[in-house]
Amino acid sequence: MTKKMTFPQKGLEEAAIWQAMECARQGDVDWRAGRLPGFYVHFANDDVDRIGKIALEKFHATNALGLSAFPSIKKFESEVAEWALSLFHGVGGVASITSGGTESIFIAMKTAREWAKVTRPEVTKPKMLISHSAHPAFDKAAKYLGLEVVRIMPRDDFKTDIAALKAALDEQTIIMAGSAPQFTMGVFDQIEELAALASERNIWFHTDACVGGFLSPFAEQNGHQIPLWDFRVKGVKSISADLHKYGFAPKGASIVAFSDAEYQQYQVFDFNNWSRGRYVTSTFAGTRSGANIAASWAVMRFLGNEGYCKIAEQIWTIRETLMREIPTIEDLFVYGDPELTVMSYGSKSLDAADIAAGLAAKGWHTVAPSLNPPAINLGILSLAFGEVVEAYLTDLRDVIAQLNAGEKSFDRSLIGTYGTK
Repeated sequence: MTKKMTFPQKGLEEAAIWQAMECARQGDVDWRAGRLPGFYVHFANDDVDRIGKIALEKFHATNALGLSAFPSIKKFESEVAEWALSLFHGVGGVASITSGGTESIFIAMKTAREWAKVTRPEVTKPKMLISHSAHPAFDKAAKYLGLEVVRIMPRDDFKTDIAALKAALDEQTIIMAGSAPQFTMGVFDQIEELAALASERNIWFHTDACVGGFLSPFAEQNGHQIPLWDFRVKGVKSISADLHKYGFAPKGASIVAFSDAEYQQYQVFDFNNWSRGRYVTSTFAGTRSGANIAASWAVMRFLGNEGYCKIAEQIWTIRETLMREIPTIEDLFVYGDPELTVMSYGSKSLDAADIAAGLAAKGWHTVAPSLNPPAINLGILSLAFGEVVEAYLTDLRDVIAQLNAGEKSFDRSLIGTYGTK
């Protein structure tokens, strides 16, 4: 049995602290080198990274629970929220900064549940309908909020099977959601059709744009065909979009946005039945670091629309390289028709886990492949990946050749996991 640690009796000298921390991170992936084609780190460039770090340091002690004490944080959050709403065409809407996509989805689902209590009082067992491709954060929120989740298997092209979803609809359904794009296959669910259906049935509709929310607007401005997913679509009531993904803000920062400021009454927790007096929060957390909010503001103000458009096009170029080259490798194909910069590829005969293990053996940080269908997931999150994309493709060709020839088996224990265990 592993010996449990006890609280240290004496402090360390500063040099010893940094030495211990440097030693601890020797096994961490070198995310600046671009060999992390997954979902952990979004990196634009050194300048953006520097701006975020300076803002974190300047505002590291601020607390977003005390906006009267820190009006700067109130200003930053308000402006970031307004900028996000302008990108999402949310005139008349409202938005808040959360700790990440999971919290954004949670707050949206909590708001939807409270809305339904008022507008759908006949509901006794509230239900959520989502595609099987939706992020697990929906189920996590549902578990805490007492909602039933029904996942619908997608069509062969990985989009939502709307006919099957319609068949599952009943009088207890209060929430529907779609992904823009899906976390795994990179396709957009049919947001316009789904939101229209939800609107007809007085059902709350949420667009999960945690991945693409701060990339799609700029890709669209660059002339790429992006399906409609935001508040231009009638019936979309809420959106989740991560600032710490393609907004390139430091972890963790996300946006939850609502189409109408009226919905904020269902979002806010407002409590007065204790000795201290009134306590109000718009997100799940009480104390929140103001540093992440300040850093989000700094990065967005540094890049501006022009900067984001430039980065979006650089990322799109990497996407085009992968979409063109992966299908030319023997036995491989790209699943579906990815519509942004997330994709998955599979093999006609090889086990995806063996491919992932082979890439890991060559120094690429890979996570466990998707199970249904078996696939290697790729997210173009870092411009640094563009500098090594040809090396990735070379290594991938080599792994496939070795596996097809039966020359080598790779250690699957090298494959990482998506999660905390």
